[in-house]
Amino acid sequence: MPSDPCDSQAAEDDGYAVACVHDPDRGASDLVILAAQDFTGEPVARIHLPARVPLGFHGSWIPDA
Repeated sequence: MPSDPCDSQAAEDDGYAVACVHDPDRGASDLVILAAQDFTGEPVARIHLPARVPLGFHGSWIPDA
């Protein structure tokens, strides 16, 4: 389990990587969470999204009005 990211002794790869992955069998995307120290292991979590997220999708923050 990754350590506290605020810990000054934490390793550079402590944490998680998050990515959208296309699942052609479902015609939709999954949000996949990987432990940064174990990219080849099973995902920590896989969240099935109800639609396909386009490749190259990115977002932007919009401040509250």
